Amino acid sequence: MTKAKVLWVDDEIDLLRIQILYLEEKGHTVFTVNNGYDAVELVKENNYDIIFLDENMPGISGLDVLSEIKRLKSNIPVVMVTKNEEEDIMDDAVGSKIDDYLIKPVNPKQIILAIKKMLKTDN
Repeated sequence: MTKAKVLWVDDEIDLLRIQILYLEEKGHTVFTVNNGYDAVELVKENNYDIIFLDENMPGISGLDVLSEIKRLKSNIPVVMVTKNEEEDIMDDAVGSKIDDYLIKPVNPKQIILAIKKMLKTDN
């Protein structure tokens, strides 16, 4: 079974503790940051198997972070996590090469399914 190295970017990362603990219990390694600037720096310095990215953050938006991540390392799957179901935002995300998206609140099983789908694993 392949275990993923996950980067989770969300300005409300503390509210996602249950999901993160669940991923770690399943053997995945999870790194967290609460803003897009730190996420871009981490992507420059490290390799990740998958990134979960909040769409709405102060400072730099998730869509801007997505564009920068894809410019740096286009092969990393990025799953946008959003409270917003507006079609134009998801169209922008898809146009920016998003790999998938989830609508908040997300449950741990949705996250595991996204990892399986993106990395084509059985865990």
